[in-house]
Amino acid sequence: MRISSLTLGIADTNTYFIEDENNVLLVDPSSDGNKIIQKLNEINKPLKAIILTHAHFDHIGALDEVLEKFDVPVYLHSEEFDFFQDPSKNGSAKFKQYGFKPVISKAQPLSLDEGPNKIGGFEIDVLHTPGHSPGSLTYVFNDFAVVGDTLFNNGIGRTDLYRGDYETLVDSIQDKIFEIDGDLPLYPGHGPSTTVNNEQMNPYLHG
Repeated sequence: MRISSLTLGIADTNTYFIEDENNVLLVDPSSDGNKIIQKLNEINKPLKAIILTHAHFDHIGALDEVLEKFDVPVYLHSEEFDFFQDPSKNGSAKFKQYGFKPVISKAQPLSLDEGPNKIGGFEIDVLHTPGHSPGSLTYVFNDFAVVGDTLFNNGIGRTDLYRGDYETLVDSIQDKIFEIDGDLPLYPGHGPSTTVNNEQMNPYLHG
């Protein structure tokens, strides 16, 4: 299994491409849909699904554009289905004063809950890791995990957006993510990868 990425948009968001021998999953189509589509064409394997770590605007900005090209299912925790149509919930309304167009998606996501899941032939252990947002999900594969904006390299996700909560976020990291194998690479929504072992002394987890 292989993971690659593009860093896109005003928030430098990581969009991930997860491949096995035959297929590919897309994680968080953040922005610049043409670049994402070009990358998928270069990979040249069938796109089986789009999985979202959460539905903030900088993780779904290119979702509709990609769906116009690829007719695939979109998976997300049901807590955030209403984020697609509400810029005040997905965070894009905060940037209206800077001329940023509010993000509204027409996608019809499928609900993804915590536990073992199989999507497009990919076996994934899904963890519900709220705090940064109410429906944040972490995707654990055999060789790595994608943690969204829950945990960063020497940082954690912000909690000042709609339904964010610091204590909930710390609990998600300590009770869920820190149960992942300590050496397994963790790929966040922004910035470089890390591991559980690297984050044991993360200063943001200690108040």
